[in-house]
Amino acid sequence: MAQKKKVVYFLGAGASFGAGAYTSVQAGHRLPIPTQSTFWSTFLRLCISDKSRALIESFLFRYFLGYGKTPARTPPAKRRALLTSIDVEEVFTFLSERTRAPSTSPQLRTYAQRVWNALAEEVGHVFLRFGPNAQTRATYKAFLTRHHRKFDTVVSFNYDTVFERSLPVRRCAHYVGVEGSRGTIPLLKPHGSVNWRQTGRGTIEVGTPIGHAVIVAPTHLKFVAGPDSPENGQAGYLDQADEIRQIWAEMEREMRLARSLVFIGYSFPVAGLYFASVLRSVLADRDTTPDVVIVNPDAVAISERLTRRFPLAKVSRFFDIAQFIQAGRAAITKSH
Repeated sequence: MAQKKKVVYFLGAGASFGAGAYTSVQAGHRLPIPTQSTFWSTFLRLCISDKSRALIESFLFRYFLGYGKTPARTPPAKRRALLTSIDVEEVFTFLSERTRAPSTSPQLRTYAQRVWNALAEEVGHVFLRFGPNAQTRATYKAFLTRHHRKFDTVVSFNYDTVFERSLPVRRCAHYVGVEGSRGTIPLLKPHGSVNWRQTGRGTIEVGTPIGHAVIVAPTHLKFVAGPDSPENGQAGYLDQADEIRQIWAEMEREMRLARSLVFIGYSFPVAGLYFASVLRSVLADRDTTPDVVIVNPDAVAISERLTRRFPLAKVSRFFDIAQFIQAGRAAITKSH
């Protein structure tokens, strides 16, 4: 059966970075797609709204660096550099909790919601800047040739569309669970996508967003604790549309069928507790343990963390996407 050979490939932020994604900025310079260490510097540089940029920057300096106010006399590039150590997932987790915790003052709750909305809206603007190029096309063409088969599934945790826009025209992606999407390669995006929008009926379709893109923020609190007011729109939460919940359910189903789970550029962040619970459920319900493959410069540390947390029989390691692609499918599907 195809299920005995099925591979589910998971793409994290490191996949887009490793494939060579960038955007052009002033004077023809290339700005690589952000990872954890460069997120705030790149994100704030590319924000469209000056008002949102100032709000987010002020919040980060106050709540994560302990400044009374943003150091206005410091040049913007140096200010952004000061924010490098701030963990992205921790920021979103703080905001999601402060907007829901009973002990939060009304003033902080309102402020946290403003920052949350600014982040959710700017995420769409920023990641739309990163598209395909010659290197990303070559990388993912080689991936399709040497690894992907028609019964496999790709899961992307990325908001960007680098993977799908880098595919050959005849092998375009099909966004599973999204209206109006047609293609030959099933692609699940449980964290949403910058090219998705919510319709007036509340469903999700492919198209240029008006306001917020459809995203699920990187926080362990994936669900909205209570009903939001219409103006907040539940942006950034898993509850915002039935399609998002269905995508997570389909991802879990595919994981149960897979022989191998391959994580490319995904580091299992601390805030990824919801996905960790999905993985734990899958492992408990399966008759056999899937092979797990980690493709990451930090593969040794990540694999050690995983084997401590989960009952995994085999974890293979590759240190960059080029090395993994070159190794070919046989490297991950061979028998023990």
